Amino acid sequence: MSSYLAYSGNGIDQIDPFDAGDSNLWRKAEYLGRYLFAADFLQPRKPDLVVDISCGMGYGSAQLSSVAGRVIGVDENAALMNYANQRFKMPNLHFLRKDLDKDELFPEIEDGSVAAVVSFETLEHLLDPSRALDRFSRILQPDGFLFCSVPNVLSESGDSSGLPRNKAHKHWFNYGSLCRLVEQSGMRVIYRLGQSWSKALFRREQQLSNAKRITRKLTDEPIMHSPEMMRWLSYVAAYPTVEDVDGSYSIIIVAQRLFDSL
Repeated sequence: MSSYLAYSGNGIDQIDPFDAGDSNLWRKAEYLGRYLFAADFLQPRKPDLVVDISCGMGYGSAQLSSVAGRVIGVDENAALMNYANQRFKMPNLHFLRKDLDKDELFPEIEDGSVAAVVSFETLEHLLDPSRALDRFSRILQPDGFLFCSVPNVLSESGDSSGLPRNKAHKHWFNYGSLCRLVEQSGMRVIYRLGQSWSKALFRREQQLSNAKRITRKLTDEPIMHSPEMMRWLSYVAAYPTVEDVDGSYSIIIVAQRLFDSL
């Protein structure tokens, strides 16, 4: 998961949407909204195995475990994997430490064994994102699904040398460059989605606050950070949609592995 500098200047890399102490309301809603969409998409398909790449604190993997026979959350951070293992005790949920720039997913995850790979805000952090996409494609079953998001380059900024200002980011993406990498790895993009509503609401709220038209923001309301309201806000304002995708901070795609790929 990447830091969301468009919504927060603190550069925090990992969040938990259900942490009431984290004030980044809109950012939390967007992160949770992507997982809600993936789980809703997969539920009627009854996937046997789902792999959540860069699962961070594990809340998304837990969400996916409600619709899948088995979920494996993968992240390189040992502390986060320990945290997730202690917090989430679902019998069909397991966590695995892997560095995508160095490690192979095999043998713990076999080629052709996975119904869906979920990888939100991951590729921009990797030195070789095409290598990771090749691995995702390999572990997918024929016609298996990839859910992927990356920051839109239009929402990113560079330093004086032209490199990403967010030092955790190694690449910039637009829709075309992301699609080319996905297609080169034997998958085809079937949906392009965005989260433009939450971004528009965030900006409008900020404008009204700066103009002193409103004295409190949703972020200031403790009730909005409750689990029930976080899910409500994620569904109503931050659920990925095919409407106005260019207004979204993140580019979100659903892709499908081709039968004869790799």
